[in-house]
Amino acid sequence: MKLKYILSISSIVLLAIFLLALKAQKEEYMYSDSDLYNNKKTLTINLGETPYIPWSYVDTATNVVETFGSAVFGNLIDLEEISSKTDRFILIDNYSCKNKKCIINLKENVKFHNGRTVTAFDVEFSFIRLIMQNPEENFAFSNLDDIIGIDSLKPAKYVSIHNLNYPRGVLSGFEVVNDYQIILHLKRDNNFLLQKLSSAYMPIVPIEELTENYVDWKGIPIGFGRYKIVKSDLEKYQFVLEKTSNEDIPKYIRIIFENKDIGDLRFLSHMSESQYDGKVLFPNIYVNGGLLFNFKSKLGSNENFRAAISLALDREKIVNTSPDNDLVAEDQMLARYSWQERYRSRENLTARNFELAKEYLNKVPAELWQGKELNVHSFWTIKKDLNSVNYIKEIKRQLAEIGINLQFHNTDPNYTKFKKDDENVLWFTGFDTQTDDPNANFAYFKAGSFFNNIYPENDKEFLQLYELSVNNFLSNPEHTRNLSEYFKKKNYMVVIFNVKKRFAYRKDRIEFLESEYSGVRLDLWKIKLLDFKLF
Repeated sequence: MKLKYILSISSIVLLAIFLLALKAQKEEYMYSDSDLYNNKKTLTINLGETPYIPWSYVDTATNVVETFGSAVFGNLIDLEEISSKTDRFILIDNYSCKNKKCIINLKENVKFHNGRTVTAFDVEFSFIRLIMQNPEENFAFSNLDDIIGIDSLKPAKYVSIHNLNYPRGVLSGFEVVNDYQIILHLKRDNNFLLQKLSSAYMPIVPIEELTENYVDWKGIPIGFGRYKIVKSDLEKYQFVLEKTSNEDIPKYIRIIFENKDIGDLRFLSHMSESQYDGKVLFPNIYVNGGLLFNFKSKLGSNENFRAAISLALDREKIVNTSPDNDLVAEDQMLARYSWQERYRSRENLTARNFELAKEYLNKVPAELWQGKELNVHSFWTIKKDLNSVNYIKEIKRQLAEIGINLQFHNTDPNYTKFKKDDENVLWFTGFDTQTDDPNANFAYFKAGSFFNNIYPENDKEFLQLYELSVNNFLSNPEHTRNLSEYFKKKNYMVVIFNVKKRFAYRKDRIEFLESEYSGVRLDLWKIKLLDFKLF
Protein backbone atom coordinates (compact mmCIF):
# COMPACT_ATOMS: atom_id res chain seq x y z
CA MET A 1 0.00 0.00 0.00
CA LYS A 2 2.78 2.35 0.97
CA LEU A 3 4.68 1.49 -2.22
CA LYS A 4 1.58 2.30 -4.32
CA TYR A 5 1.27 5.65 -2.57
CA ILE A 6 4.91 6.50 -3.21
CA LEU A 7 4.58 5.49 -6.87
CA SER A 8 1.45 7.64 -7.23
CA ILE A 9 3.20 10.67 -5.73
CA SER A 10 6.22 10.08 -7.94
CA SER A 11 4.00 9.85 -11.01
CA ILE A 12 2.31 13.15 -10.14
CA VAL A 13 5.65 14.89 -9.60
CA LEU A 14 7.03 13.53 -12.88
CA LEU A 15 3.87 14.60 -14.70
CA ALA A 16 4.14 18.08 -13.21
CA ILE A 17 7.77 18.33 -14.29
CA PHE A 18 6.84 17.11 -17.77
CA LEU A 19 4.00 19.66 -18.09
CA LEU A 20 6.19 22.51 -16.86
CA ALA A 21 8.93 21.53 -19.29
CA LEU A 22 6.35 21.28 -22.08
CA LYS A 23 5.04 24.72 -21.17
CA ALA A 24 8.56 26.15 -21.17
CA GLN A 25 9.30 24.59 -24.56
CA LYS A 26 6.03 25.89 -25.98
CA GLU A 27 6.82 29.39 -24.76
CA GLU A 28 10.35 29.07 -26.11
CA TYR A 29 8.88 28.75 -29.61
CA MET A 30 5.77 30.88 -29.17
CA TYR A 31 6.82 33.43 -31.79
CA SER A 32 7.74 32.90 -35.42
CA ASP A 33 11.20 34.32 -34.77
CA SER A 34 11.84 32.41 -31.52
CA ASP A 35 14.70 30.50 -33.12
CA LEU A 36 16.56 33.81 -33.55
CA TYR A 37 15.40 35.60 -30.40
CA ASN A 38 14.82 32.95 -27.74
CA ASN A 39 13.08 33.60 -24.44
CA LYS A 40 16.23 33.46 -22.33
CA LYS A 41 17.57 36.58 -24.01
CA THR A 42 14.37 38.29 -25.16
CA LEU A 43 11.96 40.50 -23.26
CA THR A 44 8.58 40.61 -25.04
CA ILE A 45 6.48 43.74 -24.53
CA ASN A 46 2.83 43.82 -25.54
CA LEU A 47 2.15 47.52 -26.12
CA GLY A 48 -1.62 47.19 -26.35
CA GLU A 49 -4.48 45.88 -28.39
CA THR A 50 -4.33 48.50 -31.15
CA PRO A 51 -1.37 47.97 -33.53
CA TYR A 52 0.85 50.88 -34.51
CA ILE A 53 4.09 51.56 -36.32
CA PRO A 54 5.92 52.86 -33.23
CA TRP A 55 8.03 55.50 -34.97
CA SER A 56 5.01 56.97 -36.75
CA TYR A 57 4.48 59.81 -34.28
CA VAL A 58 1.27 61.00 -35.96
CA ASP A 59 -1.90 59.16 -34.92
CA THR A 60 -0.03 56.79 -32.59
CA ALA A 61 -0.75 56.31 -28.89
CA THR A 62 1.57 58.26 -26.60
CA ASN A 63 2.74 55.26 -24.56
CA VAL A 64 3.83 53.53 -27.80
CA VAL A 65 5.72 56.56 -29.17
CA GLU A 66 7.44 57.39 -25.88
CA THR A 67 8.33 53.82 -24.84
CA PHE A 68 9.75 52.89 -28.23
CA GLY A 69 11.39 56.28 -28.74
CA SER A 70 13.27 56.36 -25.45
CA ALA A 71 14.72 52.92 -26.18
CA VAL A 72 15.71 53.51 -29.82
CA PHE A 73 16.11 57.25 -30.34
CA GLY A 74 17.61 58.08 -26.94
CA ASN A 75 16.84 61.13 -24.80
CA LEU A 76 18.01 64.71 -24.46
CA ILE A 77 17.79 64.56 -20.67
CA ASP A 78 17.15 61.98 -17.97
CA LEU A 79 13.65 62.83 -16.77
CA GLU A 80 14.57 61.56 -13.31
CA GLU A 81 18.03 63.20 -13.38
CA ILE A 82 19.66 60.13 -11.80
CA SER A 83 22.56 59.15 -14.04
CA SER A 84 22.62 61.60 -16.94
CA LYS A 85 26.33 62.44 -16.44
CA THR A 86 27.54 58.90 -17.06
CA ASP A 87 24.78 57.74 -19.39
CA ARG A 88 25.92 57.90 -23.01
CA PHE A 89 22.32 57.49 -24.16
CA ILE A 90 21.46 60.88 -22.63
CA LEU A 91 22.64 63.56 -25.07
CA ILE A 92 22.83 66.66 -22.85
CA ASP A 93 25.81 66.85 -20.50
CA ASN A 94 24.67 69.98 -18.61
CA TYR A 95 22.47 73.02 -19.10
CA SER A 96 21.54 76.32 -17.48
CA CYS A 97 18.22 78.04 -18.15
CA LYS A 98 17.60 81.53 -16.76
CA ASN A 99 16.79 85.05 -17.90
CA LYS A 100 15.02 83.76 -21.02
CA LYS A 101 18.05 81.85 -22.24
CA CYS A 102 19.10 78.18 -22.12
CA ILE A 103 22.78 77.32 -22.55
CA ILE A 104 23.04 73.61 -23.38
CA ASN A 105 26.23 71.56 -23.60
CA LEU A 106 26.10 68.18 -25.30
CA LYS A 107 28.24 65.13 -24.61
CA GLU A 108 30.94 64.53 -27.19
CA ASN A 109 30.87 60.72 -27.21
CA VAL A 110 27.25 60.04 -28.21
CA LYS A 111 26.90 58.17 -31.50
CA PHE A 112 24.01 57.27 -33.78
CA HIS A 113 23.56 53.60 -34.53
CA ASN A 114 25.25 54.18 -37.92
CA GLY A 115 28.44 55.17 -36.08
CA ARG A 116 28.36 58.94 -36.65
CA THR A 117 28.73 61.30 -33.69
CA VAL A 118 25.64 63.29 -32.72
CA THR A 119 26.19 67.06 -32.85
CA ALA A 120 24.25 70.24 -32.11
CA PHE A 121 23.48 70.52 -35.83
CA ASP A 122 21.57 67.23 -35.60
CA VAL A 123 19.48 68.61 -32.74
CA GLU A 124 18.69 71.77 -34.72
CA PHE A 125 17.81 69.72 -37.79
CA SER A 126 15.59 67.32 -35.84
CA PHE A 127 13.43 70.22 -34.67
CA ILE A 128 13.55 72.18 -37.93
CA ARG A 129 12.46 69.23 -40.06
CA LEU A 130 9.19 69.10 -38.09
CA ILE A 131 8.36 72.81 -38.18
CA MET A 132 9.09 72.84 -41.93
CA GLN A 133 5.90 70.75 -42.19
CA ASN A 134 2.37 71.99 -41.55
CA PRO A 135 1.52 72.55 -37.86
CA GLU A 136 -1.22 69.90 -37.91
CA GLU A 137 1.26 67.20 -39.02
CA ASN A 138 3.13 66.97 -35.69
CA PHE A 139 3.36 68.32 -32.14
CA ALA A 140 6.51 70.40 -32.64
CA PHE A 141 4.87 73.82 -32.83
CA SER A 142 3.28 73.37 -29.41
CA ASN A 143 6.42 71.88 -27.83
CA LEU A 144 8.66 74.65 -29.22
CA ASP A 145 6.27 77.44 -28.30
CA ASP A 146 8.66 78.90 -25.68
CA ILE A 147 11.41 79.58 -28.24
CA ILE A 148 11.71 82.93 -30.03
CA GLY A 149 10.86 82.71 -33.72
CA ILE A 150 8.30 79.90 -33.57
CA ASP A 151 5.60 82.39 -34.58
CA SER A 152 7.64 83.81 -37.49
CA LEU A 153 9.62 81.06 -39.16
CA LYS A 154 12.26 81.95 -41.72
CA PRO A 155 13.07 80.22 -45.02
CA ALA A 156 15.66 77.48 -44.67
CA LYS A 157 19.23 78.11 -45.78
CA TYR A 158 21.16 74.98 -46.72
CA VAL A 159 24.66 74.75 -45.30
CA SER A 160 27.24 71.98 -45.74
CA ILE A 161 28.58 70.86 -42.36
CA HIS A 162 30.73 67.73 -41.92
CA ASN A 163 29.84 66.80 -45.53
CA LEU A 164 26.10 66.89 -44.77
CA ASN A 165 23.71 69.46 -46.22
CA TYR A 166 21.61 70.82 -43.33
CA PRO A 167 18.63 73.20 -43.58
CA ARG A 168 19.33 75.98 -41.07
CA GLY A 169 18.09 79.29 -39.72
CA VAL A 170 14.37 78.46 -39.71
CA LEU A 171 13.95 79.03 -35.97
CA SER A 172 15.71 82.27 -35.03
CA GLY A 173 15.83 81.49 -31.31
CA PHE A 174 17.85 78.31 -31.88
CA GLU A 175 21.56 79.16 -31.93
CA VAL A 176 24.26 76.58 -32.60
CA VAL A 177 27.53 77.83 -31.08
CA ASN A 178 29.62 74.83 -32.08
CA ASP A 179 29.29 71.06 -32.48
CA TYR A 180 28.44 70.58 -28.83
CA GLN A 181 26.84 73.79 -27.58
CA ILE A 182 23.38 75.25 -28.18
CA ILE A 183 21.80 78.47 -26.92
CA LEU A 184 18.02 78.72 -26.91
CA HIS A 185 16.64 82.26 -26.84
CA LEU A 186 13.25 82.19 -25.16
CA LYS A 187 10.04 84.19 -25.13
CA ARG A 188 9.66 83.25 -21.47
CA ASP A 189 11.35 81.14 -18.81
CA ASN A 190 10.04 77.59 -18.44
CA ASN A 191 11.71 75.11 -16.09
CA PHE A 192 10.09 72.25 -17.99
CA LEU A 193 11.20 73.24 -21.49
CA LEU A 194 13.77 70.46 -21.81
CA GLN A 195 11.17 67.93 -20.63
CA LYS A 196 9.03 68.95 -23.59
CA LEU A 197 11.96 68.90 -26.00
CA SER A 198 12.98 65.42 -24.84
CA SER A 199 9.74 63.93 -26.12
CA ALA A 200 9.94 61.03 -28.55
CA TYR A 201 7.51 62.98 -30.70
CA MET A 202 10.59 65.04 -31.64
CA PRO A 203 13.42 62.46 -31.77
CA ILE A 204 17.00 63.42 -32.58
CA VAL A 205 17.73 61.74 -35.90
CA PRO A 206 20.55 61.65 -38.51
CA ILE A 207 19.70 63.63 -41.64
CA GLU A 208 21.49 61.18 -43.95
CA GLU A 209 19.07 58.38 -43.04
CA LEU A 210 15.97 60.30 -44.16
CA THR A 211 14.54 60.90 -47.62
CA GLU A 212 14.39 64.39 -49.11
CA ASN A 213 11.11 65.21 -47.38
CA TYR A 214 12.84 64.72 -43.99
CA VAL A 215 9.89 62.61 -42.82
CA ASP A 216 10.27 59.14 -44.33
CA TRP A 217 13.16 56.83 -43.53
CA LYS A 218 15.34 55.38 -46.28
CA GLY A 219 15.50 52.14 -44.31
CA ILE A 220 14.99 51.11 -40.71
CA PRO A 221 14.86 54.10 -38.32
CA ILE A 222 17.95 54.69 -36.20
CA GLY A 223 18.77 56.86 -33.22
CA PHE A 224 21.35 56.86 -30.43
CA GLY A 225 19.36 54.87 -27.85
CA ARG A 226 20.26 51.72 -25.95
CA TYR A 227 18.54 49.60 -28.58
CA LYS A 228 18.60 49.42 -32.36
CA ILE A 229 15.96 47.86 -34.61
CA VAL A 230 16.97 44.49 -36.07
CA LYS A 231 13.56 43.31 -37.26
CA SER A 232 10.55 45.23 -38.56
CA ASP A 233 7.45 43.35 -39.71
CA LEU A 234 5.00 46.06 -40.80
CA GLU A 235 2.31 43.53 -41.72
CA LYS A 236 2.17 41.76 -38.35
CA TYR A 237 3.25 44.86 -36.38
CA GLN A 238 6.10 42.98 -34.72
CA PHE A 239 9.44 44.59 -34.03
CA VAL A 240 12.67 43.34 -32.45
CA LEU A 241 15.29 45.57 -30.84
CA GLU A 242 18.87 44.58 -29.97
CA LYS A 243 20.90 46.26 -27.25
CA THR A 244 23.87 48.42 -28.24
CA SER A 245 25.49 48.60 -24.80
CA ASN A 246 27.40 46.23 -22.50
CA GLU A 247 24.92 46.78 -19.68
CA ASP A 248 23.18 43.90 -17.92
CA ILE A 249 19.89 44.45 -19.69
CA PRO A 250 17.83 42.20 -22.01
CA LYS A 251 19.78 41.50 -25.21
CA TYR A 252 16.60 41.65 -27.30
CA ILE A 253 13.24 43.32 -26.89
CA ARG A 254 10.33 42.07 -28.96
CA ILE A 255 7.43 44.53 -29.39
CA ILE A 256 4.00 43.14 -30.23
CA PHE A 257 0.37 44.30 -30.18
CA GLU A 258 -2.23 41.82 -28.95
CA ASN A 259 -5.56 41.94 -27.10
CA LYS A 260 -4.69 38.95 -24.91
CA ASP A 261 -2.11 37.67 -22.43
CA ILE A 262 0.87 37.35 -24.71
CA GLY A 263 4.28 38.73 -23.83
CA ASP A 264 6.15 39.24 -20.58
CA LEU A 265 4.61 42.62 -19.92
CA ARG A 266 1.33 43.89 -21.28
CA PHE A 267 -0.01 47.43 -21.42
CA LEU A 268 -3.68 47.30 -20.48
CA SER A 269 -6.50 49.48 -21.69
CA HIS A 270 -9.12 50.10 -19.05
CA MET A 271 -11.32 47.49 -20.77
CA SER A 272 -8.64 44.78 -20.75
CA GLU A 273 -8.44 41.87 -18.35
CA SER A 274 -5.31 39.88 -17.60
CA GLN A 275 -4.53 36.71 -15.66
CA TYR A 276 -0.89 37.70 -15.17
CA ASP A 277 0.17 37.64 -11.53
CA GLY A 278 1.94 41.00 -11.61
CA LYS A 279 -0.19 44.16 -11.79
CA VAL A 280 0.78 47.85 -11.75
CA LEU A 281 -1.72 50.69 -11.43
CA PHE A 282 -0.44 54.27 -11.59
CA PRO A 283 -2.70 56.34 -9.31
CA ASN A 284 -1.37 59.69 -10.53
CA ILE A 285 -0.69 58.96 -14.21
CA TYR A 286 -3.70 59.16 -16.44
CA VAL A 287 -5.29 59.98 -19.73
CA ASN A 288 -8.47 61.97 -19.50
CA GLY A 289 -11.54 61.22 -21.58
CA GLY A 290 -14.15 63.54 -22.95
CA LEU A 291 -15.67 65.35 -25.89
CA LEU A 292 -14.00 67.81 -28.25
CA PHE A 293 -16.06 70.12 -30.46
CA ASN A 294 -15.67 71.21 -34.05
CA PHE A 295 -15.72 75.00 -33.74
CA LYS A 296 -16.07 75.30 -37.53
CA SER A 297 -19.54 73.77 -37.22
CA LYS A 298 -22.64 75.67 -36.09
CA LEU A 299 -23.30 73.23 -33.25
CA GLY A 300 -19.72 72.91 -32.02
CA SER A 301 -19.25 76.66 -31.92
CA ASN A 302 -22.51 77.16 -30.05
CA GLU A 303 -21.67 77.86 -26.41
CA ASN A 304 -25.14 76.85 -25.24
CA PHE A 305 -24.83 73.43 -26.90
CA ARG A 306 -21.51 72.74 -25.20
CA ALA A 307 -22.85 73.89 -21.82
CA ALA A 308 -25.94 71.68 -22.21
CA ILE A 309 -23.79 68.60 -22.75
CA SER A 310 -21.61 69.29 -19.71
CA LEU A 311 -24.56 69.97 -17.42
CA ALA A 312 -26.48 66.90 -18.63
CA LEU A 313 -23.75 64.51 -17.46
CA ASP A 314 -23.62 62.78 -14.09
CA ARG A 315 -19.90 62.05 -14.11
CA GLU A 316 -19.88 60.02 -10.90
CA LYS A 317 -22.56 57.72 -12.26
CA ILE A 318 -20.61 57.33 -15.49
CA VAL A 319 -17.36 56.27 -13.78
CA ASN A 320 -19.19 53.87 -11.49
CA THR A 321 -19.98 51.73 -14.54
CA SER A 322 -16.32 50.57 -14.59
CA PRO A 323 -15.66 47.47 -12.44
CA ASP A 324 -11.88 48.06 -12.35
CA ASN A 325 -11.83 51.22 -10.23
CA ASP A 326 -9.68 52.87 -12.89
CA LEU A 327 -12.01 55.76 -13.80
CA VAL A 328 -12.17 58.98 -11.79
CA ALA A 329 -14.85 61.61 -12.37
CA GLU A 330 -13.38 64.85 -13.75
CA ASP A 331 -14.40 68.07 -15.49
CA GLN A 332 -11.05 69.89 -15.87
CA MET A 333 -7.98 69.44 -18.03
CA LEU A 334 -5.71 69.35 -14.97
CA ALA A 335 -6.39 66.55 -12.53
CA ARG A 336 -7.07 67.00 -8.83
CA TYR A 337 -4.06 65.02 -7.65
CA SER A 338 -0.28 65.15 -7.88
CA TRP A 339 1.41 68.41 -8.95
CA GLN A 340 -1.53 69.35 -11.19
CA GLU A 341 -3.85 70.08 -8.29
CA ARG A 342 -1.94 73.30 -7.59
CA TYR A 343 -2.88 74.75 -10.98
CA ARG A 344 -6.49 73.69 -11.44
CA SER A 345 -9.56 75.81 -10.83
CA ARG A 346 -10.82 75.75 -7.24
CA GLU A 347 -14.39 74.92 -8.35
CA ASN A 348 -16.20 71.74 -7.36
CA LEU A 349 -16.90 68.97 -9.84
CA THR A 350 -19.78 69.94 -12.15
CA ALA A 351 -22.95 68.26 -10.92
CA ARG A 352 -25.72 67.16 -13.24
CA ASN A 353 -28.41 69.82 -13.64
CA PHE A 354 -31.08 68.42 -15.94
CA GLU A 355 -33.32 71.50 -15.98
CA LEU A 356 -30.48 73.93 -16.68
CA ALA A 357 -29.11 71.62 -19.39
CA LYS A 358 -32.52 71.63 -21.11
CA GLU A 359 -32.68 75.41 -20.76
CA TYR A 360 -29.33 75.82 -22.52
CA LEU A 361 -30.23 73.29 -25.22
CA ASN A 362 -33.50 75.07 -25.98
CA LYS A 363 -31.46 78.15 -26.89
CA VAL A 364 -29.77 76.18 -29.68
CA PRO A 365 -31.56 76.21 -33.07
CA ALA A 366 -33.66 73.02 -33.05
CA GLU A 367 -32.91 72.18 -36.69
CA LEU A 368 -29.27 71.59 -35.75
CA TRP A 369 -29.92 68.78 -33.25
CA GLN A 370 -33.56 67.86 -32.72
CA GLY A 371 -34.47 64.44 -34.12
CA LYS A 372 -30.92 63.87 -35.35
CA GLU A 373 -28.29 61.30 -34.45
CA LEU A 374 -24.88 62.94 -34.15
CA ASN A 375 -21.82 60.88 -35.08
CA VAL A 376 -19.00 60.85 -32.55
CA HIS A 377 -15.71 59.68 -34.00
CA SER A 378 -12.84 58.89 -31.69
CA PHE A 379 -9.18 58.41 -30.96
CA TRP A 380 -9.61 55.89 -28.16
CA THR A 381 -7.46 52.77 -28.14
CA ILE A 382 -9.86 49.92 -27.47
CA LYS A 383 -11.17 47.45 -30.04
CA LYS A 384 -14.48 46.66 -28.37
CA ASP A 385 -17.42 48.42 -30.01
CA LEU A 386 -17.61 51.73 -28.16
CA ASN A 387 -21.40 51.66 -28.17
CA SER A 388 -21.28 48.48 -26.08
CA VAL A 389 -18.92 49.92 -23.46
CA ASN A 390 -20.74 50.66 -20.20
CA TYR A 391 -19.51 54.23 -19.68
CA ILE A 392 -20.28 55.14 -23.31
CA LYS A 393 -23.75 53.62 -22.96
CA GLU A 394 -24.26 55.72 -19.83
CA ILE A 395 -23.06 58.91 -21.57
CA LYS A 396 -25.44 58.23 -24.47
CA ARG A 397 -28.33 57.49 -22.11
CA GLN A 398 -27.86 60.67 -20.08
CA LEU A 399 -27.58 62.91 -23.15
CA ALA A 400 -30.57 61.23 -24.80
CA GLU A 401 -32.65 62.29 -21.81
CA ILE A 402 -32.24 65.93 -22.82
CA GLY A 403 -32.69 65.16 -26.53
CA ILE A 404 -29.12 64.73 -27.80
CA ASN A 405 -28.69 61.37 -29.55
CA LEU A 406 -25.19 60.09 -30.27
CA GLN A 407 -23.63 57.23 -32.22
CA PHE A 408 -19.99 56.51 -31.34
CA HIS A 409 -17.45 55.16 -33.82
CA ASN A 410 -14.26 53.29 -32.98
CA THR A 411 -10.93 54.74 -34.02
CA ASP A 412 -10.33 54.80 -37.76
CA PRO A 413 -6.54 54.93 -38.36
CA ASN A 414 -7.19 57.11 -41.42
CA TYR A 415 -9.39 59.55 -39.51
CA THR A 416 -8.04 60.33 -36.04
CA LYS A 417 -8.94 64.01 -35.68
CA PHE A 418 -11.19 66.62 -37.26
CA LYS A 419 -10.31 67.55 -40.81
CA LYS A 420 -10.19 71.22 -41.78
CA ASP A 421 -13.48 71.00 -43.71
CA ASP A 422 -15.08 68.50 -41.32
CA GLU A 423 -18.86 68.51 -40.89
CA ASN A 424 -18.89 66.27 -37.80
CA VAL A 425 -19.51 68.09 -34.54
CA LEU A 426 -18.12 65.87 -31.76
CA TRP A 427 -14.97 63.85 -31.10
CA PHE A 428 -14.26 61.48 -28.21
CA THR A 429 -10.64 61.35 -27.06
CA GLY A 430 -8.30 62.29 -24.23
CA PHE A 431 -5.02 63.98 -23.31
CA ASP A 432 -2.31 62.54 -21.09
CA THR A 433 0.54 64.11 -19.10
CA GLN A 434 3.97 63.84 -20.71
CA THR A 435 5.62 66.71 -18.83
CA ASP A 436 5.24 68.69 -15.60
CA ASP A 437 4.26 71.82 -17.53
CA PRO A 438 0.62 72.60 -16.62
CA ASN A 439 0.16 74.58 -19.84
CA ALA A 440 1.23 71.81 -22.23
CA ASN A 441 -2.26 70.52 -23.09
CA PHE A 442 -3.82 73.99 -23.20
CA ALA A 443 -1.35 74.80 -26.00
CA TYR A 444 -3.26 72.45 -28.30
CA PHE A 445 -6.24 74.83 -28.21
CA LYS A 446 -4.57 77.73 -30.02
CA ALA A 447 -3.26 78.49 -33.50
CA GLY A 448 -0.36 76.29 -34.61
CA SER A 449 -1.79 73.22 -32.91
CA PHE A 450 -1.62 69.65 -34.19
CA PHE A 451 -5.42 69.59 -33.95
CA ASN A 452 -7.84 71.19 -36.40
CA ASN A 453 -11.00 73.08 -35.46
CA ILE A 454 -11.06 72.32 -31.71
CA TYR A 455 -10.86 75.97 -30.68
CA PRO A 456 -12.42 79.27 -31.86
CA GLU A 457 -10.27 81.18 -34.32
CA ASN A 458 -9.79 84.26 -32.18
CA ASP A 459 -10.78 83.99 -28.54
CA LYS A 460 -8.74 86.93 -27.26
CA GLU A 461 -9.57 86.26 -23.62
CA PHE A 462 -8.33 82.66 -23.81
CA LEU A 463 -5.11 83.77 -25.54
CA GLN A 464 -4.52 86.47 -22.92
CA LEU A 465 -5.09 84.02 -20.07
CA TYR A 466 -2.79 81.50 -21.76
CA GLU A 467 0.01 84.08 -22.10
CA LEU A 468 -0.39 85.13 -18.46
CA SER A 469 -0.23 81.49 -17.41
CA VAL A 470 2.85 80.48 -19.41
CA ASN A 471 4.70 83.61 -18.34
CA ASN A 472 3.89 83.41 -14.63
CA PHE A 473 3.08 79.84 -13.58
CA LEU A 474 6.54 79.24 -12.10
CA SER A 475 6.04 81.99 -9.52
CA ASN A 476 2.27 82.18 -9.21
CA PRO A 477 -0.26 79.43 -9.92
CA GLU A 478 -3.20 81.83 -9.90
CA HIS A 479 -2.93 82.66 -13.61
CA THR A 480 -3.05 78.97 -14.56
CA ARG A 481 -6.04 78.51 -12.26
CA ASN A 482 -7.78 81.34 -14.12
CA LEU A 483 -6.95 79.67 -17.44
CA SER A 484 -8.30 76.36 -16.13
CA GLU A 485 -11.50 78.02 -14.94
CA TYR A 486 -12.06 79.75 -18.27
CA PHE A 487 -11.38 76.55 -20.23
CA LYS A 488 -13.98 74.75 -18.13
CA LYS A 489 -16.49 77.61 -18.27
CA LYS A 490 -16.33 77.79 -22.07
CA ASN A 491 -16.34 73.99 -22.43
CA TYR A 492 -13.56 73.95 -24.99
CA MET A 493 -13.48 70.29 -24.03
CA VAL A 494 -16.11 68.57 -21.91
CA VAL A 495 -13.86 66.43 -19.74
CA ILE A 496 -15.78 63.50 -18.23
CA PHE A 497 -13.24 61.33 -16.42
CA ASN A 498 -9.61 60.36 -15.93
CA VAL A 499 -8.37 56.84 -16.72
CA LYS A 500 -5.53 55.49 -14.58
CA LYS A 501 -2.68 53.88 -16.51
CA ARG A 502 -2.03 50.21 -15.76
CA PHE A 503 -0.21 47.16 -17.03
CA ALA A 504 0.28 43.50 -16.13
CA TYR A 505 3.40 41.34 -16.15
CA ARG A 506 4.62 37.80 -15.48
CA LYS A 507 6.48 37.57 -12.19
CA ASP A 508 8.18 34.37 -13.32
CA ARG A 509 9.72 36.22 -16.25
CA ILE A 510 10.59 39.75 -15.19
CA GLU A 511 11.15 42.04 -12.25
CA PHE A 512 11.55 45.80 -12.05
CA LEU A 513 15.03 47.03 -11.22
CA GLU A 514 14.01 50.63 -10.63
CA SER A 515 10.84 52.63 -10.25
CA GLU A 516 9.46 53.75 -13.58
CA TYR A 517 9.10 57.47 -14.25
CA SER A 518 5.53 57.19 -15.49
CA GLY A 519 2.93 55.00 -17.09
CA VAL A 520 3.22 56.98 -20.31
CA ARG A 521 6.83 56.08 -21.01
CA LEU A 522 8.23 52.75 -19.86
CA ASP A 523 12.04 52.60 -19.68
CA LEU A 524 12.49 49.09 -21.00
CA TRP A 525 16.15 48.80 -20.01
CA LYS A 526 15.14 49.06 -16.35
CA ILE A 527 13.39 45.70 -16.51
CA LYS A 528 15.33 42.59 -15.54
CA LEU A 529 14.64 39.39 -17.43
CA LEU A 530 14.55 36.28 -15.22
CA ASP A 531 15.66 32.81 -16.35
CA PHE A 532 13.00 30.12 -16.41
CA LYS A 533 13.35 27.66 -13.54
CA LEU A 534 11.29 24.55 -12.84
CA PHE A 535 11.75 25.04 -9.09
